Amino acid sequence: MHICQLVVLEFFAKDLTENPRNKLCPKNLRPWRDFLEQQRTTLGALYGTFPVSDRRFESRGFLTGLGQRIAKRPISCEKTLEYFLHNSVEDPVREIFDQLRDVDQVRHEFGIGNGIVFENHPNVISDVAEEVVDRQASSIPPQTPDQGKDPGRIRPDQICVYRFDDELSTRRTMLYVSEYKAPHKLTAPHLRVGLHPMNIFKDVVNRKTIPTAADPDGRFQYHAERLTAAAITQTYNYMIEGGLEYGLLTTGETIVFLRVDGREPGTLLYHLAEPAFEVAAQSGEHHACTAVGQYLAFSLMALGPPGNPPNVRSQDERQRVILGLRRWAEDFETTLRSIPRDERYAPSGSSYGSLYAPTTYAGISRSPRVPRTRPKRWAQEEDRPGVQPRFRDRDDESSSDESLPPMPDTPTPSEPRSSSQSQGPRRSQRILGRAPRGEASQERQYCTQRCLLGLVRRGRLDAKCPNVLLHRQANLAAADHLIDRDEFLRLLFQQLQESLDHGISRLDVGGSRGVLFKVSLMAYGYTFVAKGTVSAFIRDLEHETAIYKHLEGLQGSQVPVCLGAIDLRDMGRIYYYDHRVYIEYLLLLSHGSPIDEAVRAGEVKRCLRAIHRACVVHRDVRRTNVLRNTDTGELMLIDFERSVAGVEFPEKDVFAVPAACAYKPRKTHVAAGMAASFKTVPTSG
Repeated sequence: MHICQLVVLEFFAKDLTENPRNKLCPKNLRPWRDFLEQQRTTLGALYGTFPVSDRRFESRGFLTGLGQRIAKRPISCEKTLEYFLHNSVEDPVREIFDQLRDVDQVRHEFGIGNGIVFENHPNVISDVAEEVVDRQASSIPPQTPDQGKDPGRIRPDQICVYRFDDELSTRRTMLYVSEYKAPHKLTAPHLRVGLHPMNIFKDVVNRKTIPTAADPDGRFQYHAERLTAAAITQTYNYMIEGGLEYGLLTTGETIVFLRVDGREPGTLLYHLAEPAFEVAAQSGEHHACTAVGQYLAFSLMALGPPGNPPNVRSQDERQRVILGLRRWAEDFETTLRSIPRDERYAPSGSSYGSLYAPTTYAGISRSPRVPRTRPKRWAQEEDRPGVQPRFRDRDDESSSDESLPPMPDTPTPSEPRSSSQSQGPRRSQRILGRAPRGEASQERQYCTQRCLLGLVRRGRLDAKCPNVLLHRQANLAAADHLIDRDEFLRLLFQQLQESLDHGISRLDVGGSRGVLFKVSLMAYGYTFVAKGTVSAFIRDLEHETAIYKHLEGLQGSQVPVCLGAIDLRDMGRIYYYDHRVYIEYLLLLSHGSPIDEAVRAGEVKRCLRAIHRACVVHRDVRRTNVLRNTDTGELMLIDFERSVAGVEFPEKDVFAVPAACAYKPRKTHVAAGMAASFKTVPTSG
C-alpha cells in the first residue's frame, strides 16, 4: 500500500459532473468523528488474521512502471480521473480482496464472499444506459410521483462497489457508491473550507447574506459551500435510493468518506481524507494513510460487522426515508459557471491560511489496532451455533499501541488468476436452482400453468398445484377458483402498495428489457413470475402483453399464462432494483423451467409452428427465450416485446417469415444472445 502511494499516486497530475437537480438532499452534515478509530480497528482485525508477511502482491518495479504510464494521461475530466483511480487504487484493492478471500479466517470474519468488483458499466436498463437514454430522448417519459428525473442528464461518473455473493459471481450485493469529481472543478481548498457541520437548507440553500468581492475569503467560502453541498448531495441521493449506509466522493487527491446516520437518515456523516499529505505527516505506521489502505478499510467496513450482512435498507424503509427528505434544485455545473474564474481558487495571503491547509491528522495514531490474541480456530468456531468471532472489540483501548508485524518491502508479483467475474446469468436459465432474495415467497413453489390458466379463465382449480390448499382457503372442498383475474389484480395492487418487501423477491435475472421477480399473492397463495421494467421500456411490455392476448389460445402450453400487469406509478411506488434502475411496471406471467443442453431443434420448431399459425412472428428466438413447460413437458417461448402479430404465413411453409418482419439485431443487446441461439432454427422466428 505504501509503495503504491509513493510510486503510483505521486504521479497524479492536476488538471463533467452530473448535475444534482431535484436530488434527495441531507438535512444535516456532521463530522464522522470515530472514522479513524473504526479504520484502525478494521485494519487491525485484518492484520490479525491475514499473514501480512506473505509476498502476494505486485512488486515495486511493476508499480513504478504503472505510475509512469498513468503520468502520461493528465487528468482533465472525470473520464481520465476514472482511468487513474481504476489503475492506481481500485484495481489494487480488488486484487487484495482476491487474496483475502483465499484465507478462510479472513473470508469468514469479514464476509468477503467471492471478492468485490468496482463496476463502471451501468445496468442495461439503468437510466443512463445508452438504449434507455435514446428511448427517453425520442419521447417524453411519463411522470413518476417521486423520482425527479432529469431527461437532460449526462452520463454520471460513478463506480458501484459490489460483493460477489456466490462462487459463480452471478449474485452480488452493492456495498457503496463512489463518485468522481474532476479536481480542477471541485478543488481540495473547496472541500477543506466547504465541508463542515451545517444544515444545508438553512446555511446554503436559503442563505440570506452573500459576501461581496470586498471579502475574498468569505466569498470563496460561500462558493465552496455551494459546490461541496451540491457534490455531496449527488452521492447522498444514490446512497438513499440504493439503501446504502456507505458512499464516497473523490477527486483523486482528496476522498470524502460518507455514512448515512442509521438513527437519523437525514444526517450525513463525512470524513475528509488527503492520503498524500497524511502519509507525509506520519513518522511511524503509514500504511493505513495511503489511498489503497483507506479504500481497503472502507470496503471492509461496508461489508458490515462480523457475522452480519451489509446493512442495506429494504424497499419499504427506503420509501419511508425518501418521503421524509427534501429535494434540492441546485445545478453543480451552473453553479461552477456562475463563479468568476478569479474566485474559484483560494485567495493568496489569506487570513484563512489554516483553513486552506491540507488535512493531515498529524499527532493521531494511525496504527491498526491489532488484537492481543489471535485464535487459530476462528473459522471452525464461527461455524458452531452461538459462537461469534472474538477478536474484534471496538471498545478495547488497551491494544492501541501494540506493534504490527513487519510488512514486506518489495513483494513479489502474485500468480495470474482467472477472473472471478462473469457476464451475468441468462434471463431464463437461472430462474430455478436459486432462492430468490426477499423474505416472502422464498419457500413457496410456483403455481402450475393449469392453475393460473384456470384463474384467468375463471375455471377449475388444479389439484396438482402445490399451492392449491392456499387457493381454497377454508373451503377445502372448493373445485373452482374463489377469485377471478380482476379481483386477483386488485388484491395484488393493494399488497404491493402496502409493501414491496413482502410477497416479492428479486431473482437476479435480467435482460435488455427487464428483470425478473418471484411474486406471491399472499392472501391466496398464487405464485408466479413478474417481469419488471423501467419507464423507458413500459411500452415494450405493453406490446408484449398485447401479443400474449393475441396468443391467448396457446397460453399455458406454448407460451406462459399472462395474468396482466401492475403499474407501480399508479400507487406512487418505485422498486429500486440496482444503481439507477427504477422498476415501475410489472408484467405477470406463469413460471417455466430452464431448458437443458440436450433440447432438440425439432422441439423448438414445433413450438414456433404453433405460434406462426397464430400469425405471430417472435423475431428473437434464442436459447435464453425458451423454457420448459413443467405441466406438459413441451417447450414455451417467452419475451415477445419485439414480436409482430397479424402476419400471414404460406400454408405450405409456416417458417417462411415475410422479409418485412425479419428481425434486425440491435447493437446493444443482441450479439451475446445470438451466440447461444439454436443454429438449426431460423433466428428470425
